[in-house]
Order: sequence, then C-alpha cells, then structure tokens
Amino acid sequence: MRVGEVLYLRWGDVILDAGREALRVREAKNGLERTVIVGPTATPRTLRGLRAARRALGRAPSDHDILFRSNRGTRVSYEAIHYQWAKLCQAAGLVDTSGGPRYTPHQLRHSFATHLLERGADLRSVQLMLGHADISTTQIYTHVIEERLKEIYKAHHPRA
Repeated sequence: MRVGEVLYLRWGDVILDAGREALRVREAKNGLERTVIVGPTATPRTLRGLRAARRALGRAPSDHDILFRSNRGTRVSYEAIHYQWAKLCQAAGLVDTSGGPRYTPHQLRHSFATHLLERGADLRSVQLMLGHADISTTQIYTHVIEERLKEIYKAHHPRA
C-alpha cells in the first residue's frame, strides 16, 4: 500500500474475519478501490495489532473512525510516518552514510511487486494488488526479472 492509502484507512475498511483478513483501499491515488489481503501467516503481528487496537478502544469503532490516529486524535501525518520510518531504519542499521534511511516505505511496494513477479505471478494480478490504473506502470517491474533472466542465461547456457 502507498503511505497515503494507509493514512486514509478507516475502521470500516478493516476486515478481521478469520481467513478473510483484508484492508479495503478507498482513498487510492488513482481513485480505484481495491482490497489488500492481509494473510495471517505472513503478517500475524499486524493482525494481532489491529485486533488489539480495536479492543483498546473499549467500544466498537465507527466505520468512519480513522484507523491510525495521532496522540491528539487526528490523522497521522506523512511527516510523522517518515520520522518513525527513519527511527526504525536507524534501529535496524539500515541507514546511508549521512545517517538517513537507506530505503523508503515506497520501496517496499517495489520489492513486493518484484518478488511476486519473480515467483511467477501474472502481471494483471500484480497490477490489481498495487492499484495501478495502467498496466504499463506495473510492467516497469519486469525489467528486474529480465535482467535476472539474462544473468541465468549467461551463467547456464553452453553457448552464452
């Protein structure tokens, strides 16, 4: 998900039914709604965190309640996300020579798409998961796979 999409999530967008865990993205960059699957084996801490946050409210949240709120009860800002991201990167030792984060949250989207395609996912499915309006945007990720195929070919083909 894009950072902006995460920041605009509301409790009504959270589906925590066992085996159907997902997030509904309504405020997408391109206006296309989509569902992001949150698999229980891939992200158990996320699911536990969402369930705990819902319990901590002490009441059933309204569908319109903001999911990620600041200490003041307002929507978390981009600046706050990037500040927390920088702290996480520092703690994990993922910083560049200037001490800034070596990676951005958006690069996680790129990694996600690349890994899916490397493992054989079809381009249309990846397009839908990322919420790209145009498949040519998703095709950008295939260059990584093409480079890897060239490496494999050169390493293993007898006439390369």
